[in-house]
Amino acid sequence: MDKSELKKIGILGGTFDPPHLAHLRIAEEVREAYLLDKIFFIPAGVPPHKKDYTLTPFKERLKMVELATQDNTFFEVLDIEKDIIPSYTLKTLQKLKETYPEVEKFLIIGWDSFCEFETWWNYEKIPNLANIVVIPRKLSSWEEIEEYFHKKVKELWTEKRALNRVSLFKTKTFDISSTLIRSLCKEGKSIRYLVPDSVFFYIQERGFYRS
Repeated sequence: MDKSELKKIGILGGTFDPPHLAHLRIAEEVREAYLLDKIFFIPAGVPPHKKDYTLTPFKERLKMVELATQDNTFFEVLDIEKDIIPSYTLKTLQKLKETYPEVEKFLIIGWDSFCEFETWWNYEKIPNLANIVVIPRKLSSWEEIEEYFHKKVKELWTEKRALNRVSLFKTKTFDISSTLIRSLCKEGKSIRYLVPDSVFFYIQERGFYRS
């Protein structure tokens, strides 16, 4: 699809260290539900919140995301955060606005990120540049999740326009995380069927996460 034809795009950022099947399924379900023309996967360059382990080099994470998404024409990988240090989401959205000024944008974030959203750099400005789609985790009942979500949104933003641009979207539950995959690799256990085969073989070839 030509850039001029895009009306609505999704944005899924993260370290993707490594990308896994839950990333892909979440993107596909959001794309379908919100009638998006494209989902952009954007690996983080130097994420400000990830300080608990050493990241795999950016070019390798970028390659894994390209492998993971190569079979879906609705998915596209952007490397725009390689030069944004640290990788603040607001700066990424500002860059996307320059490239796609008339396109409606939907930023997809996970539950853990939403719960600490007030720590994001200039978080209050993000709804000015994109709708925010929050993906919950099955930690408690759906009613409790909704209650917390609405309470948190009202704490984060007071403007009605901002409130209307944040939504909660229930996807299929996948208990998969990049942390789990790295741990399994370190223990010498299989990660097959948690990541796309292309990513599985690339991780094996490069020897990632073994120590």
